[in-house]
Amino acid sequence: MQDDKTTLIDINFNDFKHEKFKSCIIIEGDLIGKTFDLINRRTIIGRGQNADIVLDSPTVSRRHAEISVVDQNSMVIKDLNSSNGTYVNGIKITETELHEGDIFAIGIYKLKVALLSKHESLFFQRMKDSAEKDGLTGLYNKTCITRTLNTMLTQPGHERRLVSVAMADIDHFKEINDTYGHIAGDAVLRDIAGIFGSSLRSADKSARFGGEEFLVLFDRTSLNDANIISERIRTSVMNHTTWYGNDRIHVTLSIGLASNEDRHLCDAESLIKHADAKLYEAKRNGRNRVVG
Repeated sequence: MQDDKTTLIDINFNDFKHEKFKSCIIIEGDLIGKTFDLINRRTIIGRGQNADIVLDSPTVSRRHAEISVVDQNSMVIKDLNSSNGTYVNGIKITETELHEGDIFAIGIYKLKVALLSKHESLFFQRMKDSAEKDGLTGLYNKTCITRTLNTMLTQPGHERRLVSVAMADIDHFKEINDTYGHIAGDAVLRDIAGIFGSSLRSADKSARFGGEEFLVLFDRTSLNDANIISERIRTSVMNHTTWYGNDRIHVTLSIGLASNEDRHLCDAESLIKHADAKLYEAKRNGRNRVVG
């Protein structure tokens, strides 16, 4: 018989009276959907890592523009002598007021000014994450990482951007699922995702590429340096124990590398294909190794 009782909860009606915060949302560029709260009196936007809003593109100057919150109702955006200029609603500006709904351009990025509550800002972030991230591991998904790699390789700039990639695969993963079950296999995948997170630099990006395969992007990194980092990841995985109930599960990782140091590997498809070929070379040579 179905229970017809309803569980009662307390509703705090103050939750529906959220204070609105001045924010900007990226609506064009490789970070579409990312939201920034303009909570400081001054917010620097630029490519430099010390900027408040970092837009990592050669089309963005290190200190490109500054947004100042004048008072509760007024904001001003000022160009900081950037190379490509700052545009508000399609007009190049030196300094001008910003209003809700205005769209300003910083290099390849377009951002829209909005007033958002904390819940609305969290909603946008969750929507962005659900579109970009793998639900099991929390890493980027295949679509997002491929788009990111394409952006890295095609952004305009005075110098060619050096990018290396690693394709990694868990050795004999089917045996884990067959022996311990798929829930244990999921635990292994989550653990390895955590190892990627703790082993990589902030500029690098990792994704679950499919099944038990992972793809790592090493930004502005030579093949030799990518090899050093990949060896560190391989060793960490080899020495790690995943506990599933009373069972201790150990796995190893095979990794293939590619870099656009090789002038023939100039697009995302060729880089991934080459790294995948090197991965299978690692498998043929005995697994639990890095081949570049």
